[in-house]
Amino acid sequence: MMKKSKTRTQEFHSVKEYEKKYYPESFKKQSIEISDPNTLGTVLARESLNKFKHLIQKQKVCV
Repeated sequence: MMKKSKTRTQEFHSVKEYEKKYYPESFKKQSIEISDPNTLGTVLARESLNKFKHLIQKQKVCV
């Protein structure tokens, strides 16, 4: 006889589902930002600029 496990198994079919379950505040903030197309563009542009800035700083240190 095998004992049944009493732990619940949860299935997530996307990262969004996981974030919604375990990071509800962050998920809400993210969905508010993305709901408006203008805001989405601004957020993406800001992220891109931050990545370029980081890469440039990294190259200056290496040279």
